[in-house]
Amino acid sequence: MGMKLTAAQFDREAGYRFSKAVMGALQEKGLITQEEYRRIEPILAQKFSPVWAGYPDVIKDKCA
Repeated sequence: MGMKLTAAQFDREAGYRFSKAVMGALQEKGLITQEEYRRIEPILAQKFSPVWAGYPDVIKDKCA
């Protein structure tokens, strides 16, 4: 993939992916339900406007 991110795009992407990781951890611990996660995910996408949010198959690492 030859796309380079600006610093602002990187910050948005990192914030989105970090937030999703936190939400996933909360769900794994049973602190939020799958339905709550499903409802929160679009809010995170709207807040952070990540570059690759619509490309889950492109980014497959588990660190985010």
